[in-house]
Amino acid sequence: MTAPALQVQDLEILAPSGTKLVSGVSFQVFPGHLLGLLGETGAGKTLTARAVLGLLPKTLRASGKVSFDGHTWYSLGEPDQIAQHLGTSTGLMLQNPAAAFDPMQRIGRQLVESVVHKRLMTRQEGTHRARELCEYLGLSDTDELFQLYPHELSGGMAQRLALALTLMPRPRLLVVDEPTSALDANLRIEALKLLRSISEEAGMAALLVSHDLGLVSSFCDSVAIIYAGRFVEYGPMTTVIDRPAHPYTATLLSCELTLDRPSRSRLPVILGEPPSPGNWPRGCSFHPRCPDAQERCAIERPLFTNEPDGGYACHYPRREGRTCNI
Repeated sequence: MTAPALQVQDLEILAPSGTKLVSGVSFQVFPGHLLGLLGETGAGKTLTARAVLGLLPKTLRASGKVSFDGHTWYSLGEPDQIAQHLGTSTGLMLQNPAAAFDPMQRIGRQLVESVVHKRLMTRQEGTHRARELCEYLGLSDTDELFQLYPHELSGGMAQRLALALTLMPRPRLLVVDEPTSALDANLRIEALKLLRSISEEAGMAALLVSHDLGLVSSFCDSVAIIYAGRFVEYGPMTTVIDRPAHPYTATLLSCELTLDRPSRSRLPVILGEPPSPGNWPRGCSFHPRCPDAQERCAIERPLFTNEPDGGYACHYPRREGRTCNI
């Protein structure tokens, strides 16, 4: 069986005060597959992705284990050991693609310099690799392109070049943190189609961090739903979308806008506000907003239950389909 390109066990992230910002998070991503990490602002999805790469702020402490090849395990409490993989076997795409580039350096130099500096390729090999990637990503006339500065790029060009920069060392794992939020709808879909295609052709695993349910459901093979620093549901995309077990997942799906919704109908919303980090409610963190909440939910935190087709953390799980009254 193919080893996971990324495997995380029992990730926990603590604030300086000792407050748990993320707790009990475990997941894996296999080569050629995309895992969507979905959650509202403040849920802990970006902290989770950064901890996996050893890029947490110095004030936060992580614990747990991570493996990038299915064999060697690293402590998440030793970020320097983990971060050494960044730019070689792992890559990161940030929310603002233009921020990946030095505004004072030409594009061509920046694409090649990273792999040359790490002694992964000679300058000639790096230049050849950069041209191949740009052409594959639909960027023609590389001689002219490589002479441009970052401020001379359009949004779509910056997105593709940021992806090319990340793919230069042929990483086995790509972590993508809200990379399309600054793009319009057409460019957003185009960028994720490229990511999907590259993942399948190169056998590269990808972790896509997003709050956009529509994009995650369209392009990912599996999904992890995070709420208040914990996974509430995790499994194959088709299972989670068709038969959500957790009420939070069901309410998210019921809020998805569709073209067949009657005109002038009331827009669906999830009542209440998500809790702020460190102020998680007692018991199930979702119970103040949950349409299915009962007395037990306010007292006892549900354990994460693993099933053959996924897992969830809920005392009263659903599996009857997508409908949800909110």
